[in-house]
Amino acid sequence: MDISDQYQVEFTNECKREIRKIYNYIKEDLYAEQTAQNLMLKVEEYTSNLSYATRIYAEIDKYKGTDRVYRRIVINNYFILYTIEEETKKVYVSHMYYGGSDYINKI
Repeated sequence: MDISDQYQVEFTNECKREIRKIYNYIKEDLYAEQTAQNLMLKVEEYTSNLSYATRIYAEIDKYKGTDRVYRRIVINNYFILYTIEEETKKVYVSHMYYGGSDYINKI
């Protein structure tokens, strides 16, 4: 694959906060530091794939209030949502939510 075909992957500030919150919850509230570290490794692995395989994960249905098309990565009990901007060849990792939450209405 030509490097010019690759996309730049960026995490939004909101997503960074959500990831930190999840990490701290698992590490400090559940006393599971290794589990928290393993989850972060998976987040890094799965999102790094987006630089060359932007459509590898499923699209989610569109909901009121947004024209963006979101795709969802499932990692253990969590969902990572991202969007693709073709014009600038960027992938924006927007959110990370607990899978049992009503994440669609948080978008």
